[in-house]
Amino acid sequence: MYLSTLKLSLMALGAGVYASPVLLGRASSDSGEFAELQRAAKLSSAAYTGCTGSAFDVTITKQLNDAATNTQGYIGYSKTKARISVVIRGSTTPQDILNDIDTALTTVKLSGVEFPSGVQIMKGITSPWSAIHEDVITEVKSLTEQYPDYTLESTGHSLGGAMTYMSYIALSQNFPDKNITSNALAAFPIGNTAFANFGSSQNGLLRRGTNVDDGVPNMYVSFPYNFVHYGKEVYSHGTQATCVLCDGERDTQCSAGDGDLGVTAGHFSSFGIELGQAGCADL
Repeated sequence: MYLSTLKLSLMALGAGVYASPVLLGRASSDSGEFAELQRAAKLSSAAYTGCTGSAFDVTITKQLNDAATNTQGYIGYSKTKARISVVIRGSTTPQDILNDIDTALTTVKLSGVEFPSGVQIMKGITSPWSAIHEDVITEVKSLTEQYPDYTLESTGHSLGGAMTYMSYIALSQNFPDKNITSNALAAFPIGNTAFANFGSSQNGLLRRGTNVDDGVPNMYVSFPYNFVHYGKEVYSHGTQATCVLCDGERDTQCSAGDGDLGVTAGHFSSFGIELGQAGCADL
């Protein structure tokens, strides 16, 4: 469950985090992205709800649950979309919040991934992702054998969105012949420029879905962190008509221009979906 009391705890995350002054207003209307990102928000909401069996159009084949890092999510497949799906839950516990704020940079070794020299990623993300990496790759490999024509996707919200930056790279590197689409919702940046460049170089599509009045995407972007987002930012006030495609990582017509910092009220909605309240299937 995505408890309302958690919101108060999460809103403390923004303390001491400063937004970058380098902003450019260049967004263009692009409502065509809305349906895909709203579906990603539903799947991400289901990770908070603890859906079993199925989550909207995805049949769940494996629950992810690492007790040490309290990392949870699910893997499955969608016959409707012909996709194999990896979905990671966002923050719900004190351990998750500790991960959110563990900004110490580190290097990481993952099976099937060749990180270039100089890549550094915050420990609060490398630790939980490393804990589930083998399970994810093993289950996705099994599903690709069963559904060889299916494409791959990954998504998550907040901490889950930040971990989507990792899942996109892990899937791209381990399954180079597969088409991969990832949707990182309400994510904070997790690594240095070398990491962002590596993410951008993968052979797939990563969207960075952001919501009006959400300050989480503005965390860790300037001194002393200077972490860098990557991917194509798509921003919305919750409706298709307000959905825009942003230009670059610091577009003032998107999340960078909201003036919000940390976990603010807009963090708990994504493309018209209230996180943790969407259930497991469309009514």
